[in-house]
Amino acid sequence: FTLKGYFRYLEKYLPFGEPVLRSFIRQDSIELTDNPVENWQRYEIAVREAKISIEKAVLLLPQIRKGLNEFARQYEFEKQERGIFPVENYSVADIGGTQGEGYQPNIRYGASPIKGYSFFDGNRHGGHPAHDIFIHDRNQDSLDDRTGEPVYVVAMWDGIVISTFKNWQPGSKLRGGNYIWCYHPQVNLLSYYAHLKDIIVEPGQTVKAGERLGTIGRTGFSAEPSRSPTHLHLMVLEYKNENFLPYNFYEEFVTQ
Repeated sequence: FTLKGYFRYLEKYLPFGEPVLRSFIRQDSIELTDNPVENWQRYEIAVREAKISIEKAVLLLPQIRKGLNEFARQYEFEKQERGIFPVENYSVADIGGTQGEGYQPNIRYGASPIKGYSFFDGNRHGGHPAHDIFIHDRNQDSLDDRTGEPVYVVAMWDGIVISTFKNWQPGSKLRGGNYIWCYHPQVNLLSYYAHLKDIIVEPGQTVKAGERLGTIGRTGFSAEPSRSPTHLHLMVLEYKNENFLPYNFYEEFVTQ
């Protein structure tokens, strides 16, 4: 048994990106409760901060999702044909890159040592499995230059807010800054809205497609520096094979 051989085993049987050596300090499990939304929050933070091993996170995910689905049964969510564009008064023309080329889940990205995206890599993940939607904000005050007003982010589909983070501070290495996770069980998708300024929803709250969630800001390790134009980082994941995998929603908006 060697570490190199173990990494080869992980690459073969756990196709979640290049293995990364982590400390085994605090690789404990998480305590689950009777509240599925609270369980997601604990799980998401543990994965984000690498407080549980990748192997443990993989094993827990089906249980966490099952709880969310059971919680969702008390509500009726519309299964609309296409998602709502997530930024008020903006359009697909404001998505970065040419023809959605910013969506690149299988590359090295930023300072991450990992090639390719895996949900289980948390804050260290590689790839860019998302689209950045840029707003008009030359002076970087997080207000629309044309209106002087905040720019609102809205829910793409009916769903449940399952976690939020509102306390990002400059100097933090948390890449997403202030963010929101929403679960959309009727379409089997998870949406993630990052670099927000204000968040106006709470975990456990149900939202309708087009409902306001918060405002675009400049929070996040790479989003705060002046070299970064103000934008929403929007990632959508689809549940497949007991994993959350990147889902490219760009074509849905191009054809609207």
